Amino acid sequence: MGYEVHMPDRALALLPPSDASVELYTHLVWREDAISLYGFPVPEERDAFRLLLEVSGVGPKLAMGILSALSVEELLSAIAANDARRLQSIHGVGKRTAARLCVDLRDKARSLAIPGIPAETEETGPVPAKGGMIEDCLAALMNLGYRESEARPAIERAARELKSVTRLEDLLRHTLQLLAR
Repeated sequence: MGYEVHMPDRALALLPPSDASVELYTHLVWREDAISLYGFPVPEERDAFRLLLEVSGVGPKLAMGILSALSVEELLSAIAANDARRLQSIHGVGKRTAARLCVDLRDKARSLAIPGIPAETEETGPVPAKGGMIEDCLAALMNLGYRESEARPAIERAARELKSVTRLEDLLRHTLQLLAR
């Protein structure tokens, strides 16, 4: 019996000759119209694939494209550094998806504990009145499709309510909650 296993291009390049045995870590995607099996040479890559699938707008095909373009370490570094431009360079990843990847996966990506990836990222001090974290939060919200006229007041309100915010993701999360009301 044989199975068709979809793999990132990076992993395909590392496969031995066809007569050699291979051990893969797999993930099964069951949908109404298809059952697909995705394979990875190391468990961290499979775990990264699963994390990517948790992001709204990212399906198996796009997740495979991301893992074909970037190694797990490069992906996690881009997310930790909030490097949306790096993610946008991948075919199929636009501004909104890149922003969602950075925001949604920053805390979850730390759970993979890949060597060389910092367990924490530090932000400096409380939210300043202008610039800095507020402007970063505004840019993230505008990348998600919000207008500046609705986003800026929500950010300022969130900063007042949280008082001493030290992390961008906390400010962004609270602002999104305010905007959702």
